[in-house]
Amino acid sequence: MKKITLLLSCVFCFTTLFQSYGQDRSIESLIEVYNNIEISQGSVLDHFNVSEIHELRKHLKKTAAPSIVNRNPLVGTIAYGIENGSLGYGSYDTEAPAAFNTISAGSGTLEFEGSGAINPTDNTTGYVVDSVGTLYSFDVLTGVYTNLGSIGLPGGLNGLEFDSSGNLYGVDATNLYTIDTAAPSATIVGPLGTTGALAIALAIDNTGTGYTYDVADDSAYSINLATGAATLLGATGFDANYGQGMFYDGLTDKIFLAAFNFTTFIAELRELDKTTGNTTLIGVIATAAGTSQLGWSAVQGGPLENFTCDDAVNAYIGITNTDGISNTSGGASNTCFASATNAIWYSYTATNTGNLTITSDLASNTGVDTRVSVYNDDCTNLTCIDSDDNSGANNTSTVVIPVMSGTTYLIEWDDANNADAFDFELSLDISCPDPMNFAVGTITDTSADFSWDAVAEATNGYVLSVFNAGDDPDVDTPIYTENIPSGTLTATATPLMSNSMFDAYLMADCDSSISNSVSLSFETEITPPACGGTYVDTGGESDGYSPSENITTTITPDVSGDVVTVTFTYVDIETSTGTGNQEGCWDFLTVYNGPDASYPVLAQTLCGEESGDGGTPSSFPGSLLSVGMSFTSTDATGALTFVFTSDGNIQETGWVADVTCGPPPTCVTPGAFTNTATTETTATYTWDEIANASNGYVFSVFNDDDDPQTDTPVYTENVAFGTNTATATGLMPATTYDAYIMADCDTDGMSATDADMFTTEAAPPECGGTFVDSGGVSAGYSANENITTTITPDVTGEYVTVTFTYVDIETATAGGNQEGCWDYLTIYDGPDASYPVLAQTLCGEESGDGSTPTAYPGSLLSVGDSFTSSDASGALTFVFTSDGTLQETGWIADITCGELSIDEFSTTQFNYYPNPTTGLLHINAKQIIDNIQVINMLGQEVMSLSPGTMKATLDFSSLSQGAYFLRSSINGNLTTHKIIKR
Repeated sequence: MKKITLLLSCVFCFTTLFQSYGQDRSIESLIEVYNNIEISQGSVLDHFNVSEIHELRKHLKKTAAPSIVNRNPLVGTIAYGIENGSLGYGSYDTEAPAAFNTISAGSGTLEFEGSGAINPTDNTTGYVVDSVGTLYSFDVLTGVYTNLGSIGLPGGLNGLEFDSSGNLYGVDATNLYTIDTAAPSATIVGPLGTTGALAIALAIDNTGTGYTYDVADDSAYSINLATGAATLLGATGFDANYGQGMFYDGLTDKIFLAAFNFTTFIAELRELDKTTGNTTLIGVIATAAGTSQLGWSAVQGGPLENFTCDDAVNAYIGITNTDGISNTSGGASNTCFASATNAIWYSYTATNTGNLTITSDLASNTGVDTRVSVYNDDCTNLTCIDSDDNSGANNTSTVVIPVMSGTTYLIEWDDANNADAFDFELSLDISCPDPMNFAVGTITDTSADFSWDAVAEATNGYVLSVFNAGDDPDVDTPIYTENIPSGTLTATATPLMSNSMFDAYLMADCDSSISNSVSLSFETEITPPACGGTYVDTGGESDGYSPSENITTTITPDVSGDVVTVTFTYVDIETSTGTGNQEGCWDFLTVYNGPDASYPVLAQTLCGEESGDGGTPSSFPGSLLSVGMSFTSTDATGALTFVFTSDGNIQETGWVADVTCGPPPTCVTPGAFTNTATTETTATYTWDEIANASNGYVFSVFNDDDDPQTDTPVYTENVAFGTNTATATGLMPATTYDAYIMADCDTDGMSATDADMFTTEAAPPECGGTFVDSGGVSAGYSANENITTTITPDVTGEYVTVTFTYVDIETATAGGNQEGCWDYLTIYDGPDASYPVLAQTLCGEESGDGSTPTAYPGSLLSVGDSFTSSDASGALTFVFTSDGTLQETGWIADITCGELSIDEFSTTQFNYYPNPTTGLLHINAKQIIDNIQVINMLGQEVMSLSPGTMKATLDFSSLSQGAYFLRSSINGNLTTHKIIKR
């Protein structure tokens, strides 16, 4: 039995420019909104709520899976910022941005915080400017905000940043400003001049150069802070949209982006290349938010206070700039050396085993006398590893020490000789480099192939180990391990468990040392279905399939000459009420009659949710896969091939099918059973010939869902051998049926049946019949319809009357696509759409959920509404228009034809003048006028009258010039006329 997961979706109660009230937006609607969003500087929540964002991210993940670069296993800088969704103001580690620590709710207003920075001269104070230009100060550690007033920019700022001297700058979409926090104001420096004119953030490095990026052209720029002029660096390499953050980290001399990636639809921490403008993904920010967006982000700047061993800060491979040893903390250890008072301290964690060089012998150090010591990682029990005073040029210092991967070392620079600012550099000569491009190749149900690039130093070769997923390689036992000789760059791990997750590790063995392990994860394939077993989805019998699958499974008989039969016992594959991704299915199986997908198709598209919530591909009944359906190979190999395709959105719980094998049936079911033509009363089928069907074939048609074993067919025919087509007649219009075919092989018996579902065409509307939507009486209309239907009387001199008995056409609470309707009927008084309009826009959901076009009451179509032709032809023409999103169940209307009686109303018996009018409008009728309404072009009633006589006068003099609709009711008959006020 499959495990069934029930998904509950929330119904949200707000609307945006892109949706109508009272509707859950489908994934198709969300994607339509997503595809039409213009570049935005604000919050993603302006367009989507949290649950909608979650659905969109699931869809987008299948087309966007950026790789995350490897990072050193070090604690990074703590960054602060505002997560605009649910987490508020908080902090995160730049080396591990997924974890976000909430500190406060932020400003506490509904305004978007699009810019923020921390004062480098006061690391506990920061500033924020929101989307209406309000300036706040905030306590970095507590998150308490203080409103300082407006800076005079109603649109706010997109970025804030201090330079190293404590001057605060800001950018909006097009200009650079200086910001005064004491007397809140913004002074323009100059225009930026970015190509897209939508600068979104600001960072300033230690050289006084500003940086921004533009969300319209997705390019990065440097900024001259004196003039505001921006210079193009290059493309950022991702699709940015909505508010973004940016900051300079003086500790690492790097610029980071707290970006919102429109492709992956989540906040990402990225590092900017200040030369090319390209960015490198570090990781997703604040994954606990589900979908995150940071409007700004900043770090604490200013001088480092790493004056004691306990306050050591991380040093990295490359050059580190120091502010010198001018402090009074007394932090010198005097362990390797003596006679020092103060010091600055750093820590370094080796990323590889090798020889680490620490040196101040750099061209940038002129007239500086340094001294360095290196210790173990224990401030309470320092052990001197190495030290140097003046081995470098000009009294600089250099030490070279062996380091072990993963081990931390403390570095002390003291003031025994000099306390001035200086630079130092770390470089690592790796003795045994890590293998590069470690990759998994072919994976089967019991094995996995691996490859990698050669490591020249790996004289002893490589060590490959495979562990169960999540095992600790330092303490757990591998399920497979192999020593691979030098020069061999591939290996195969086997045997492995099928349908299981594993972690693979590879190390280079360089004799005197070994490299770090490089690793990857992989999953073995499901064991191919075999005769007597079951065929299930990738989730097995206890779970569902995965998103974005495209999986081919071939089932072959064990015994030559046998054939495979697959019979479904559980079916839950996602269906669509419309077209979906293919013929009524979002996810689907395709069945091929042979050992691969080049063989003939037995079933092109199959889905169904009989074992789930019961959903069916209602618009494509031939795609329905049901419990009990069976497929048998007729190919010489006896094999069947199944290809399963799923999209990136909702996944159902999958399928289970029994696999049986045996001799081929002596009387084979006719293949390629195909409906080639359908009218309102007939259906024609063809099929492939069966060589031994000497008695021909039995073709039968049953009412939909009837049991062909017990119920009586509505049509049956014995078709002679040699004839491979038949036509069922006498069927009902707009009705669904099941057709069956089987071969009669005389002494070899009858074959199994093949079945197909079809629906007859709706009968053309005619006098005495009904006028229904394209789905007939049993289904709804389709998306993107534009259908014209003309109804003409049978007898010259008679007139058509159409009276609605069922109405469910999608309405809007606002304008919709036209005058309060998303989908609508337009009625013309004559044989085509060039004739006068009786009703321009009609919709209503009286027979559905009761919704009405509330903003346009004149567009309401109700059960009982009747329309009668007054044209000499007696005809009425209806044009139905639907959009591409939600479809309702349509309409049914009775059609009557006859001469106009004294009790009937037509436009020839209703006169009004003058039209256009400047004031009074006079109305004459041949019957008593019950009610008159005047409706403006917004659908609002501006005048009404209940005359109770055959004459009436309306005064238009107080109305604005323009067009109005005059709607009158006489004896229950409604008619609409267009009046022009001048």
